[in-house]
Amino acid sequence: MGSVTRGGAVVLMGLLLAAVAVLSVAGPARAADVYVQVTPSRAGPGELVGIRASCRSTREAASVESEAFGIVTVHPQHGYLSGTATISTHTRPGTYRVKLLCVEGPNASTMLTVTAGGHQPPRPDGPPQPHPSRGPATGFGGADGGPDLGALVLPGGLGITVAGLVLAMLAARRRGPRTPH
Repeated sequence: MGSVTRGGAVVLMGLLLAAVAVLSVAGPARAADVYVQVTPSRAGPGELVGIRASCRSTREAASVESEAFGIVTVHPQHGYLSGTATISTHTRPGTYRVKLLCVEGPNASTMLTVTAGGHQPPRPDGPPQPHPSRGPATGFGGADGGPDLGALVLPGGLGITVAGLVLAMLAARRRGPRTPH
């Protein structure tokens, strides 16, 4: 490996630090963490739907509103906001907006399709339950509710790379030029 001059090392370190600063500032927008989901996304009047949502802070309750069921409160549960709503028996078939109203920050919305159909009969062991149309999006294939480590991947990798380069430069500097004996 060739020797690195002091000026070259300073320029290299400056470029690496600038890249780290740009990438950490221009990271993915956190607005993607604000969402609302309704399960199932198609249901009839009188049926119960599950609501899963996330605001910037999932430690405070938020409101979800729709012409299909009115206003309901979603409460913190396992790292997201959760609740249920019953579609009004007077709701006509059609597509209705479901809007999440966060206490702080941006809001989100999704659509709910109300079908022609009947009332879901209550189960003998309790109230009707929503029927998920797919599994939860938990990320990394792990259980939901854990810390979100996805945002640490890029900065952590860059930090390890910069630390490795600094150590390599210090080691090369400490050895000094090799002269044959």
